[in-house]
This record gives sequence, C-alpha cells and structure tokens, in this order.
Amino acid sequence: MRRFAFLLLAGGPALVAASPLAAQGFGVYEHNTCAMGRAGVAAAMPCPDGSAIFFSPAGLAGLPGNRFSVGVTAIAAQGGFTDDFLNRRTDLDNPIIPVPNAFFTHQINEKVTVGVGAYAPYGLETRWPTEGFDGRFLGYNTRVRSIYIQPTVGYQVSPTLKIGIGVAYITSHLKLRQRADLSTRAIPAALAEPAGLPVGTTFGIVGVPTGTDFADATLDASGSGFAVNFGAILRVSDRLSIGGHWLTRKKIDYDGDATFELVETGLVLPVAIGPLPAGTPVDAVLLPQFGTGGALANGPVSTSLNMPPQGTLGFAYKVSDNWNFMADYHYVVWGWFSNVDIDFENAATPDLALHPSNKDTHGFRFGTEYRYSPKIQLRGGYLYHTGASPAQFVTPLLPEAPRNEFTIGAGIELTPKLHADLGYQYIRQNDRRGTVNLAIGNTGLYQFSAHLFGFGVAYTF
Repeated sequence: MRRFAFLLLAGGPALVAASPLAAQGFGVYEHNTCAMGRAGVAAAMPCPDGSAIFFSPAGLAGLPGNRFSVGVTAIAAQGGFTDDFLNRRTDLDNPIIPVPNAFFTHQINEKVTVGVGAYAPYGLETRWPTEGFDGRFLGYNTRVRSIYIQPTVGYQVSPTLKIGIGVAYITSHLKLRQRADLSTRAIPAALAEPAGLPVGTTFGIVGVPTGTDFADATLDASGSGFAVNFGAILRVSDRLSIGGHWLTRKKIDYDGDATFELVETGLVLPVAIGPLPAGTPVDAVLLPQFGTGGALANGPVSTSLNMPPQGTLGFAYKVSDNWNFMADYHYVVWGWFSNVDIDFENAATPDLALHPSNKDTHGFRFGTEYRYSPKIQLRGGYLYHTGASPAQFVTPLLPEAPRNEFTIGAGIELTPKLHADLGYQYIRQNDRRGTVNLAIGNTGLYQFSAHLFGFGVAYTF
C-alpha cells in the first residue's frame, strides 16, 4: 500500500508547488483593489489605503490620519485537461474563490505611522470531478489557506527616504482529497501467497478493471508561524521614486489527520484467491485495510511546508500632475521546495520523502494611474509571470504555466472621507503539457484562464 500513501501526499508537491488561483506557485498577489487595477505595481508608490502593509511597509510613513480599508477579490477560474489518447476534455470544477483583505493605519506623528493588516499571500484551490477523470487518483480537491496578520511601522528617515517593517503571524491550513485505483494495488500477501501468486501481484492482474475507485483519502492539517516584511522607498527627485520590499521565508509545521473511507466497488473476485472462492465480494477483502493497524487506518499525520520568501523592486515616475507610470520586478524563491517529509503516526503507513523540484519565478509588472477628475482615478496594467512547476510535475494539483495578465480599475471618491475602488484582471495562461499519472509522464494538455473582480472601500477619519 506504499504507493497509495505516496499518492495521498503527492499533494505535498502540489501544496508546495499551486492551483490556478491568481499568482504563480500557490501565491496570491491580489490583496488590494487599487493595486490590482495597476497590475499589482506598488513597490515605489503604494496606494494610500494601508495596503502598503503588504506591498511596501515603508509606504506607511507619512500616511496621515486614521485609515481603514477592506476589500475582496473574487477569482473565477476556468480550464481543463485534454488527453492525447481519446481527445477527451475534463473541465475544472472550481467554485468562485473570494480572497479578502483588511488594513488599518494610524499616524502617531509626522515621521511615524503604524498599522495592522490581514492578507493571504499564499493559497490555492483546485477542484476536479471524480467521475471519469483519471487525475482523481493524484488529487481531485486541493486547498491551501495561509493568512498573514501583520502589525507594521513606517518611519520617515528624511524628506527623501522612508523605511518600514512588519512582523506577520501566519495561520495556515491545508486539505487534500484524492481517490485510489484498486487495479494498481497489491493483493495482500496473506491472500496472495496461499494462492501461489507472487508477492506484489495487483488486483488488476486478476481482472479488476483499471480506474476502479476503492478508497477516498483526505489529508487535513494546520500550522502557524511568523515572517518579517520590510521595505524602503527613496524619492530620487520630484518625479521619480524607487522602492522595494522583502517578505521572509517561514517553514510551517503542520499537524492533522489522514482519513481513509472505503468506496464500495460492487465487484466480486473473478477467480479464487487462496481460501477465498470466486464470487467473494471485493469490498469485504479490502475492509481490514481500513481497520486499526491497517495501511489505510485513520491517524495523525505531520509535515512541513515552506512559505517562500518573495520581494519586489520597482519605480514610480510622475509623468504629469495627473499621470503616473510604474513598474515592478517580482521574485519568489519557489526553489526552497526541494524536499518535503511527511510522517504518519500509523506504523503501517510508510513515511514519505518528496522532491518537488520547483523553480524560482520572475514577474514583470507595469501599471499606470491617471486622475481623470478630482473624484475619479483610472488605472490599467499588464504583467508577465514565469511558472514554478517543472515540466515533470504539471498535474491536476498544479496545472501551471507562464502567464500574461491584463488589468483595469478605477478609484471613486464617494465622500470626502469614503473612497471606493473597482478592479478587473484577466489571466491568460500558456497551454502546457502535463499528466494525470506520474508513472507514465505527460499525456495531455492543460489549459487555464481566469477572471478576477475586485471591490474595496477605504475610510479616512
């Protein structure tokens, strides 16, 4: 049963490698509707609503008064896998995923502003149908949620230099669900040996059809930790500023449970196996594997995943009194995911050592903002991002590839104290070959795109 245990946590590479949310790997970058409208460009000129807590902590310095902002980005992903053999397409079954954010800032004096923010820089969800999709044996529902709660301080060192730092508390939860194919499982030695079958003989060899679901597995675990986010902004001239930020890596230790449920096959043994005559219900043969001491017995599980470091470096240029142009380079060190160890408390379920082999990603973001009138700002942007998944691990867990993304947005002053932002982002991912079975390599084409809709409000008092 070792193979099943491996596939249960083949989600490990996916959880450390991500689903089609909004950024590469399992990163999410849409933490603020204002910034989203300009393609996430904010390193040198963050939006004046507290979102600098994530995008560039130095941007808090000089932010006057008290500001409270909340927002949500709704992510509607669509895509599918088309196999080479039957030219059959299976579509993603993802729900619309909301990603909320909230920020509060308070100016202590002309040099110091403090704040706290809640955002989710890492997260994913992929959901595939369980009927007729071979990829369900790798994983049909994968979810990661990592929320950062970050107190932050920004300091105006001089008229031209701002710095900022925040310490984020991370609470993270992961869940993976997948099915197991009976035809690939070895017949228990206690039955195979009396029947004269070699050890390792699979149920498929004695007639069980390929793609016979017999177990539904769930990994559910949580963990927490701390990371540091710091940055600086330098005003080079009245028109040009440069800035950057860095969010440090954190290894999260997860503890939770692995649960296994029997999926009734309705099959009977086509031939006699040892003391069991032909016609014996297969489910009765499998049931002991789910009991105490069995390889599929429920029990505690633990693992560790790295929330990778990431940073930006960019500039903002004031073209005119009403028009700004900005650009950022965004780097995420996904290469930290070279090894993942998974430990089962149940001695009958072997521990695992996984090797995801992810690649660092590079993003190039360009944004602009134009003040159309005293109460309306218009925004737009474009970004290109490379992919984290290596060619040998493009799976239902992570059907990822390089992406082109386009954004538009608007800011509207509703009252002197209340401001609203609207944003839209379109993701067009490159088609990429991948697999639904790691044992046979890439056997089809993954396609993906997404529409993101953002809404936020900010109140100054």
